[in-house]
Amino acid sequence: MASIEKRKVTEYCNIQFYQAIEAKERIKVFQGGTRSGKTYALCQYLIYLLTTRKDALVISIVRKTLPALKGSVQRDFISLLQKLGLYYQGVHNKSENTFKYKNHLVEFLSVDDSQKIRGRKRTHCFLNEANELIFEDFRQISMRTTEEMLIDFNPSDPVHWLYDEVIDRDDCFLSVTTYKDNQFLPLELVREIERIKDRDPDYWRVYGEGQRAVFSDRQIFQKWEYIPFKEFPELDWHLGCDFGFSNDSTAIVMVAKKNDKLYVHEILYSKGMTNRDIAEFLKREGKNQMLMYCDSAEPKSIEELRQMDVLAKAAIKGAGSINAGISLIKEFDVIVSSESKNLQKEQQMYFWEELKDGTIINKPIDKFNHLMDALRYATYSRYKNRNDFFVI
Repeated sequence: MASIEKRKVTEYCNIQFYQAIEAKERIKVFQGGTRSGKTYALCQYLIYLLTTRKDALVISIVRKTLPALKGSVQRDFISLLQKLGLYYQGVHNKSENTFKYKNHLVEFLSVDDSQKIRGRKRTHCFLNEANELIFEDFRQISMRTTEEMLIDFNPSDPVHWLYDEVIDRDDCFLSVTTYKDNQFLPLELVREIERIKDRDPDYWRVYGEGQRAVFSDRQIFQKWEYIPFKEFPELDWHLGCDFGFSNDSTAIVMVAKKNDKLYVHEILYSKGMTNRDIAEFLKREGKNQMLMYCDSAEPKSIEELRQMDVLAKAAIKGAGSINAGISLIKEFDVIVSSESKNLQKEQQMYFWEELKDGTIINKPIDKFNHLMDALRYATYSRYKNRNDFFVI
């Protein structure tokens, strides 16, 4: 039976499957661009282990959030089991989010389920889209994994713990693949991916070539330092808030300066937040009496927050204030908490506009900027005149 199952699993596989089998390192990292086939190939590899190993395996397949997990790698894994005729030979417990096959257990976990992630041992772990996780997630999971760590990710972050803490290790194997390594990709998708090449070179480097993102000439903020929030000095904080609801996230940051350093910490990035939700959140966090500069385009929201005991104030805006705020932020050495993951993503995607002839103009692209706007409101409103102190 095992030989038949092995043939089924290996019949249609991309290169990452064979790399996973042949690499002897404990940590195997699969870096790649869009549609490189790495996630599907690693699912095939894990099923290969289920069908060929006699000793009992415990395999954890992990992603940052449960919805993302269920909509991506878990769906691929279950679909592959079904195609191979193995699904009904096992037991899929949907309430426990596990799959048992013979004497093996596969568990599907999100990192927000800390009890399951950090409280049990496993033989193998697959971290899907690991660039979404923080280093502490990796460390805690790795310490509880006895045999093998599989990691896949798109290299969209110029700076990331994966490069510094994992890929440089002597027990790490690295594979870099692109859509060209996916032999099953339809031609129309190949053409769609290749349209990116001339349209956006920075995006193409990551998603077309599978290479680590670099700080582009178009990137507005490039030299920010990220350290744990607990390492920040004692500071006089205030807040910046950019309102959102259905399509955009409400974004709130804490901001403070000390000498020529600007310290920033993200505290909220969420859709569907009413003004009451925002007020209740700030009260729970003990920050409702911390001065908060808000988007002045929403005076009604600001007034409602004030009526709910939030120290909200309209940010200083006006002609040229966007570029002035950006210029002011650039005057500081910016120190951001390493916990501020959404802010880090916005920093890496916050670009100047580019004309068709390649000319970069001094106008930010109006996207990936909710936390950026909140930071700008807080910084420009409070520090546009370095010696000014603002009161309600």
